[in-house]
Amino acid sequence: MKNTDSFRRVVAGIALLAWPVLEFLAFLTSPPGAEHDPDIFREHATTVQVSALLYVWATLSLIPVVLALAHLLRERAPRASGIGAAIGLIGSGHALTLFTTDFYDLALAQTLPAAQAEAVTARAGELWGFLYGMLLPAFLCHVGLFTLLIALAAVRVAPWWVPVVAIVGTVVPFVAIGQSPAVQSVGALLHLAAYGWIALRVLRMPDAEWTGGVRAPLPSHA
Repeated sequence: MKNTDSFRRVVAGIALLAWPVLEFLAFLTSPPGAEHDPDIFREHATTVQVSALLYVWATLSLIPVVLALAHLLRERAPRASGIGAAIGLIGSGHALTLFTTDFYDLALAQTLPAAQAEAVTARAGELWGFLYGMLLPAFLCHVGLFTLLIALAAVRVAPWWVPVVAIVGTVVPFVAIGQSPAVQSVGALLHLAAYGWIALRVLRMPDAEWTGGVRAPLPSHA
């Protein structure tokens, strides 16, 4: 705590590891099915709440992740650092609000007949404030993260496989949306490989390099 630079570097490294780990656990504990089926939510009431909390914590950890990636870029790509951070933080803030809806869907499932609960959920999803003010802006977190990751590879602060694996990890849950939670969680394991590589570099980085900014590219063999 006395060395604030070291403290921030360690927090950044932990956040880079925590985000994919929490995401993996959130997928793994989520109820089966692509829709918020009231019957499934009633049957899996405990895991619905556990999964929703894990998604909230995972999304919260994205905020220091975005700031850490932007920090690594501030010397070699300051414009990409600023743009990626702004987009990523806006998206993360909106994404954070989305996972609270699981608790409302569970409450609806436990207090209303299934048909009425589904009708309320469907109507909420049609409201323009939710659709355009919360749901769609939440995807900006991916845009911000990809901007930062691609910039890190472009200036050779990270290898090119890192953004590629991270993008594939993001796509997997959407492609496997009808599959079991275990299959969907594979995307988080890919995120762990990508963000984990950056986390290890940050945790091993001298405080002077973290404080002054990464100026030298990766060695050619990295």
